[in-house]
Parts: sequence; C-alpha cells; structure tokens
Amino acid sequence: MQQLTTKLPGALSTAMITAIIVTAIAAPALAQTKVYITRDADGNPVFSDRKSSGAEAHVVQELPSMPAFNVPDPARQPETQNREPVPVSYTSLSIISPSNGTDLPRGMAGDIQVSGVLTPALQGDDEVILKDSGKEIARGKQTTFTLTNLDRGEHNLQMEVVSPDGEVRISSQNITLYVQRSSSLAR
Repeated sequence: MQQLTTKLPGALSTAMITAIIVTAIAAPALAQTKVYITRDADGNPVFSDRKSSGAEAHVVQELPSMPAFNVPDPARQPETQNREPVPVSYTSLSIISPSNGTDLPRGMAGDIQVSGVLTPALQGDDEVILKDSGKEIARGKQTTFTLTNLDRGEHNLQMEVVSPDGEVRISSQNITLYVQRSSSLAR
C-alpha cells in the first residue's frame, strides 16, 4: 500500500484505498443470502426471505464457482487419400424373435416383427437383408423388421449382412414361421 499512496495525489489515494477496503469487506456479504425457517402445523420446515414470528435466521453462502473456459480443438489428423475401408469380420447373426416353429394365429392379420442380433454392430455401407424362402422381402440398416399381411402358410426366414457390392458377409440360421389366416374358401 505504501507504494500506491506515494505515487498518487493525497485525496485520490485516500479515496482509492477506501474503495478497496469497502469492496473487500462488502464482497463476502454480497455472496450471502439470509433465509428464515419456520415450521408449519405438521412440523414441516417452511423457508422464506421474510422474517416472521418464531423464525430462525439462516445465512446461505453462495457456492464458489469458476468461469467457463474454452477447450482448444484437438489437432486434426490429415485425411489420407485413397484409404480403402477394412472389411469387418462379423462374428454372429441370429434371429431371436420369432422363435423357430412359431405359429402366428388367426386374428394377427399376418403381421409380425422379426428381430435379430448382429455382432459386432453393422459397419459402413453394409446392409441387413431379410429373406423368405430365399427371396428378399426387406432391407435396411437395422436388425428389426416389421412384416405385414403375410400370406397364410409356411415361411422360412433368414437374415444376411451384405456389402454394397452384394457380397454376403454373414447369414443367420433359418427359422420356420407358420401363419394361420382364415381362408376365403371356408364357408
């Protein structure tokens, strides 16, 4: 403080020192809030910013905080040209629902959801194909397909993962599904 007062004229240095002291004393008071606590008829605490009869004063301290800071972007790796994607080696593909030999009863209108599990997850531009007796009936990036209005009779379902050029990477087991529907010939 001695250096500060010697460099500033008398009245200015006194005013500045006073402002610094008042700020230092008032700063903790600004970070506090007074709350009054009373109890209702059931004994539950009631909090208020206004004093009432029988209220206990409680000083709430402001939690210390830290201003946000910018995180620099990580150094970008240069993209290499002509990088060939490495084909993924899938380890398993299974149809988990419906189970083999399921009878889809009348009243279901031939609607069913077919779900599979693929390990590891589908990669790149590969797709999952659902086949019925060797014929493609659905295709997508998922292992769950909703089939609607299946014809009555036997259906042999199988899933395959295929590459963009049509190469089969892995196949599931075959499951048989029996769809029961009312015949228009039945009278």
